[in-house]
Amino acid sequence: MLFDPKPKERREDLFDRDEELRRLRLGLSYPVTLLLGIRRSGKSSLIKVLMNEEKDVIWVYLDLRKYEGHAYLTYRHLLGEFERALNSWQESLRRLLQGIRGVSISGPGFEVRLGWGKSKVELGDLFDRLSDIGEREGRKVVIVFDEAQELRKLKGFNILYPLAYAYDNLRLNFVFTGSQIGMVYRFLRLRDPGSPLFGRAMFEVRINPFTREQAVEFLRAGFREVSLSVSEGILEDAYNELGGVPGWLTYYGLNYMQLNDHGEAIRRTLEYAVQLIRQEFENFLRGREEARERYYAIMSLCRFGCRWSDVKRMLMAKEGYEVDDKKVTELLQNLMDASFLIKENDLYKPSDPLIARAF
Repeated sequence: MLFDPKPKERREDLFDRDEELRRLRLGLSYPVTLLLGIRRSGKSSLIKVLMNEEKDVIWVYLDLRKYEGHAYLTYRHLLGEFERALNSWQESLRRLLQGIRGVSISGPGFEVRLGWGKSKVELGDLFDRLSDIGEREGRKVVIVFDEAQELRKLKGFNILYPLAYAYDNLRLNFVFTGSQIGMVYRFLRLRDPGSPLFGRAMFEVRINPFTREQAVEFLRAGFREVSLSVSEGILEDAYNELGGVPGWLTYYGLNYMQLNDHGEAIRRTLEYAVQLIRQEFENFLRGREEARERYYAIMSLCRFGCRWSDVKRMLMAKEGYEVDDKKVTELLQNLMDASFLIKENDLYKPSDPLIARAF
C-alpha cells in the first residue's frame, strides 16, 4: 500500500523510483555505494525493495537509525548490530561463521554471539569470513549501513581502517545510506589525504523529493488504491502545504483515509512534522550545546531564505560584538551537512519546506 508508513519492501509499493532502483542495483557492481537523500525521501524503502528482489545476494543489513539520539556509539553497539543482522541469516549460512575468534554459535537454532571484552571479535576477521562465505557460496555479500552518518559517533574505534582493508582486499560490497548528506562525507573523509579511504572511488545514488507532478500523482494513486475519490484541488493543496517529501505525503494520505477530512489531515501532518523535526534538531545539537542559541537563531532567520551576510549581521546584533567570519561559515556548513539547510546560489534555505514551520 502506498500510504503504508513503514518502509516499503515490494516494488509495487514503491512509487516512481524505478530509475533510482536501477542505479542502486548498478551500484552493487562497485565496492562502495552511497545512497543519499534528505530525511523521509524513501532511502530505506529503496534498499529494502532491492534486498527483496536480489534474493541471491547475501545481505548484512545494519539499521543505525535508532542511534540518532545518542551522543556517541561504542564498538559494542556496532557488534550488536552485526549480531542482529547475522542472526537473520538462514541456519546453513550461520554455521559458516564458526571458528572466528570471538564468535560463538550455540543452541538448536545456531544463534550467533559476537564476543566483547578480552575475547572480542575483530571486524577485519569478520569481514574476512564474510568474503570467504561469498566466494564459497558463489554469491555477492553486501553490507548495508542504513543512516551511516551515525557511525561518525563511534568512540575508541576507527571503522575506516577495516573498511579500507575490505575495499582493497576482499570480495565485499558496502552500501551507506545517509540523510545527513554532508555528515556522511565527513564520516568517510574521502577528500582527506590522511583518511584510510582517501581516493577510493564510490558509486553515488541520489534520491530527491517528488516534484509537484510526482507528488500529486502519488497521492492520486494512493487514494485510488483504497477506492477514495479526491478532487484535484485537494491534491494540489496537499502539495502546496506539505511539499514533495514522500514521508509527509504518506502520513497525510494515511490521515485522510482515516478521517476523510482534508483540513484535519493537513493539520495533523503538520503537527507531527514539526514535533519530529524539532526532535531531530535537538539530536543535532547534542555536543553543540555552546552554540545552541546561535543555531536556533540561524534557522529562524533562514526559514524563507537568507544570505551569509544576513547571518553575520544578525549574530552581531544579537550578541553585541564581532563574530568571526570563519565561525559564521562553520555554523552554516554544519547545518548544511546535517541537511537542515541547503545552499542555492548564495541563498541558504531549509532542505524541506516543513522545516521552516518548526522554527
